[in-house]
Amino acid sequence: MKSILISALTALALLSTGCVSKQTHEATLAELGKTRDSLSGAQRLISDQQDQIDTQTLQIAKNTAEIEQSNMDLQALENKKSALQEEFENVQARLNESQSQLETMRQIEAETKKRNEIYARFVNELQKMIDGGQLTVSIEQGRIVINLPENVLFASGQAAVNTEGKEALKQIAGVLKEFSERRFQIEGHTDNVPIKSARYPSNWELSTARALSVVHLMIDEGVQAQNVSAAGFGEFYPRAENETAQGRALNRRIEIIMLPNLDILSNELPKVTK
Repeated sequence: MKSILISALTALALLSTGCVSKQTHEATLAELGKTRDSLSGAQRLISDQQDQIDTQTLQIAKNTAEIEQSNMDLQALENKKSALQEEFENVQARLNESQSQLETMRQIEAETKKRNEIYARFVNELQKMIDGGQLTVSIEQGRIVINLPENVLFASGQAAVNTEGKEALKQIAGVLKEFSERRFQIEGHTDNVPIKSARYPSNWELSTARALSVVHLMIDEGVQAQNVSAAGFGEFYPRAENETAQGRALNRRIEIIMLPNLDILSNELPKVTK
């Protein structure tokens, strides 16, 4: 492009001197024609190059827009992935919880089946005493309850087990000690008639003393000490109304409770971290 301009300027300079021959003049004109043709070609080349630049600029802009859209799509996919991952973790947590609950339900079912089997054995082995009215065996609030009325075990207002009561408790102890993996609570209950003596200031003391008397006898008969406990409830857990003599007689009792397997319940409790 620079050489074309130099040639054109040279030709113009020669024409402007006014002292050139006709032949030189024609040659110069021819050179100017060539120069014009070259300039025209250069302009077309520049125009083509500018068109290419414009096309490339548009393509770059298009590519930039596509890249930005791809980045936005990628971010949307990342967000969706995060949401799906969170949902997966939530579903997995619920699944784990359901599996844990299912396992607990299976344990409860197995414990219930075992309890029913033990109940059937109690009834079978204590049937003569049941038929004789010395005790009853029932399932209450998921627990096996052996209920012995006061008159089978104690004299009125006393906590020492009588002869008939000792024989009855020996038979019961023979059954309980077969289940060394189970725990039993001996509960003392009274009616609402107050007792006030030097030894038993209230029904609390009487009911607790009676429960302890039974515990000691059970241990003497071979029930493991760590498997039995005593509790006195006084008159506060009646089985019947205290307005009648019959109701009060039902309330004066010893109950031997087979406690549920607390290991199953403890699996459902939150773990305490230090």
